[in-house]
Amino acid sequence: MDEKDWLILDVLGTERNITRTAERIYLSQPSLTHRLQQLEKELGIALFVYRGRRGIEFTEQGETMVGYAREMLERLVEVKSRLIRQRGEVSGTLRLGVSRSVALYRLPAVLRLFSEAYPLVDYDITTAVSQDLLGSVSTQKEQVGIIRGTPHWLEQKELIEQEQVCILSTLPVDLEGLPEGRRITFTTDPSLSRIIDNWWKQRFNKPSNVFMHVDNAEIAKRMVQNGLGYAIVPSIVLTEEDRQLYRAVLTGADSEAVTWSTWLLYKQEFMDIPAVAAFVQFVREHYRDSIPSLYDNP
Repeated sequence: MDEKDWLILDVLGTERNITRTAERIYLSQPSLTHRLQQLEKELGIALFVYRGRRGIEFTEQGETMVGYAREMLERLVEVKSRLIRQRGEVSGTLRLGVSRSVALYRLPAVLRLFSEAYPLVDYDITTAVSQDLLGSVSTQKEQVGIIRGTPHWLEQKELIEQEQVCILSTLPVDLEGLPEGRRITFTTDPSLSRIIDNWWKQRFNKPSNVFMHVDNAEIAKRMVQNGLGYAIVPSIVLTEEDRQLYRAVLTGADSEAVTWSTWLLYKQEFMDIPAVAAFVQFVREHYRDSIPSLYDNP
């Protein structure tokens, strides 16, 4: 067995499907099936049983081999990282778990600058809601997480952005008239929903007049741009192109702005990997370069 065989078993263990595995590792399905048959002959075991459309199910020995393959791939990454450190280079694959909104509005600018400084680094980027990303960083599926909210994280954690939550509209915002206005809501992180709901309940004694619900904040913003209503959004969605919109920052009972935070999460042990250490340091120094200046209301 070699690295390619370990990769086959690793991906197959995740996909549980021959066709999808072949697509992910850029092999034809017949070539993949042939190699699996060869492995079974070499090892003298049955790796799995077929389940037709439902995919495959590994035998006990097959599950053992999947675990072995993953362990060997992890060891190979360790060895490569050690050799890279000895050469003084920063390269390898950086595994990032990033909140979807950060990936949309911040990450491209950050990675453009980082890639210019470290051209030998490759990326494996997962985007999801913050709670799911917290789990994948905790289990070391991702080396670095950039998530939003207030994460319960006992390892290394650094605040990299604290944005305002605001009301967007094509007309001057009348806070007293909000309950009667046509509100556009969107699916978001549950903790941000709680922040907005708590603010609303502190200010008004009746629910908002929800006119439309969409999948994400960017779509909500575009609906606002077309005069369909107002939306309460985190300021990460704002760009220099949104100057035509009116913005009113939410404030709490203490008159302080309501904010929503972005955090950099990682485990100290991963700082021995040059690409991880370089990325963490780069984010500390340059993340704010990706944040456009907020505009004044017209």
